[in-house]
Amino acid sequence: MELGIKRNSGLTYALKYAAKVLKQGIGVSKHEVYKRFGGKSPLIHSYSTFNRYMGIAKEFVNWAKEQGVNRLDKVQYEHVRDFLLSKSEYCSIRTLKVNASALRKFFETVGREDIAKRIGEDYQEIYSKGRAPGRALAFAHPERVISLLKEDVHKVIAELQLLTGARIGDVKKIQVLPEEKRVVITKSKGGRTREIDYSDRPEKFERIEKLVGELQEYLKGSSWSSVRESYYRDLRQAVCRSGEIYTGSHAFRVNYVKERLRELRERGYSEKEALQIIEYEIGHSRIEMSAYYSRG
Repeated sequence: MELGIKRNSGLTYALKYAAKVLKQGIGVSKHEVYKRFGGKSPLIHSYSTFNRYMGIAKEFVNWAKEQGVNRLDKVQYEHVRDFLLSKSEYCSIRTLKVNASALRKFFETVGREDIAKRIGEDYQEIYSKGRAPGRALAFAHPERVISLLKEDVHKVIAELQLLTGARIGDVKKIQVLPEEKRVVITKSKGGRTREIDYSDRPEKFERIEKLVGELQEYLKGSSWSSVRESYYRDLRQAVCRSGEIYTGSHAFRVNYVKERLRELRERGYSEKEALQIIEYEIGHSRIEMSAYYSRG
């Protein structure tokens, strides 16, 4: 494939170039491309994979810039390895595999085959550092875990997860509608928009509104990716000090489900009715998942 990018191009340009090239495979028969390139396609053939891979590449580019690396020729394999291993503290083995594959494809596309080759050589060693998949368990004392976090911004993130059941990636997307006492999270997992009614819990809504404002202030001077990475390190240490079991920040989401189920049952809802409400609030499409969380 003839390259339209120079080795000393800026990383932002490299990202745009890769997106332009890789999306050419969407809607094109894989078999035709396989024949043309000898059994391996250099393109991406689905929108979902394209969006995920480019999201990971963009995350790496932002991370690299924070390390003072702005040009394609200045990227070393060690930068890529450090980025991937920094994610091992909170990513599963499966997620690390996807991250490694995405960056391998990115560097192949922008002419850094040397880095792509090294990712391939170290592929197994990298993804083996990820967390083994397992069920998230609720914290016995989530407020204590939050109090043991060292950084104030991390306390804000953790409390927002606890009060809204938000996934870590959704925390920065939280919007509040004061007049309606509603919390809205757009483009959550699967592209769904979550809406949670807090008209029956005004005190919690007021707290969420305050926390959202604080988080926005914190993020004015920091990138979300760096804050999230440091949050996981701080959380792991806080959980260790608290004597609880660490299963990731998803534990706060499980705490939300358990607490919400208790609230709704006390208000007279049957378990099935309560789980249906929770299913909508946490953005799942199956009531079985709400029930699964409630047992965490």
